[in-house]
Amino acid sequence: MDASQALCWHGYGKQPEELTLRKHKVMLGDKVLYQASQLSHAQRFAKARQVEGVPCHVVPDETPKAPRKVRINSLTGKPYRKVTSGTVVK
Repeated sequence: MDASQALCWHGYGKQPEELTLRKHKVMLGDKVLYQASQLSHAQRFAKARQVEGVPCHVVPDETPKAPRKVRINSLTGKPYRKVTSGTVVK
């Protein structure tokens, strides 16, 4: 990672390779008007455009979410919360 990537990256503890952002799209026909990581942001944008009279719609990203890694308590050596089937043990 060079200096320009270090300044613009906001992963909150994740490495840039681990970040897989979802891409929900607001479409006008076959043209992408807006792309958002959060579905609610795309829906809000689409609703605002529809109020303005633009006939657009939201296409949610269908890629499955990556399982979260288990956080281990450094004092006890056990997970902070109960491990569920969707989490990955490190």
